[in-house]
Amino acid sequence: FCSMCVTVLLFGPQATLAGARSVDVDIEDDAPTAADVLIALREAAPALTGSLASSRLAINHEFAATGQTVQPGDEVALIGMVSGG
Repeated sequence: FCSMCVTVLLFGPQATLAGARSVDVDIEDDAPTAADVLIALREAAPALTGSLASSRLAINHEFAATGQTVQPGDEVALIGMVSGG
């Protein structure tokens, strides 16, 4: 049973690590948060685990705080942090 299924979009090196441009995660929570998505993503795509600490989730094109709720239909993306100038 899946309370909510979320598709997480992946880009660049993280898409390469996962071998896909997105990962579907199942979240068994009535009010899932960005933190719940990250936990589910770690389970669904273990290859991403090493990069998650230096990444953030974006919900509907805006960086999300870990406590931000994910709603059905939201666009969720994993954004790897990039340094440089």
